[in-house]
Amino acid sequence: MREGPDDKGRCWPQCTFFKCGNRALRAEGSTVKCLWTNDICIGSSCSYALCIRGKMLAGNRCGLTVKRVTADSVRPDEFDLDKKLKVKLSKRIKDVDDLY
Repeated sequence: MREGPDDKGRCWPQCTFFKCGNRALRAEGSTVKCLWTNDICIGSSCSYALCIRGKMLAGNRCGLTVKRVTADSVRPDEFDLDKKLKVKLSKRIKDVDDLY
């Protein structure tokens, strides 16, 4: 048993975080056997397959290897305050120069 996905980035039954919803897994040597079907476990293709860490993604992919890609919709230099907001801020903050 080892942590994480196989070499292709897919979830597999030899992972320590892999769990069967029917509680029907048994490790036999290098293979994992399903006691419910009396056959080798098919992994995340099974409808009872779970990930303890909640990282199983669609397409049998392991979420532990996927990097999140985020992009800012507005850059700080593009951010511009409108006139009404500037007036309200100037009333609430008396001395803006003291803040810097």
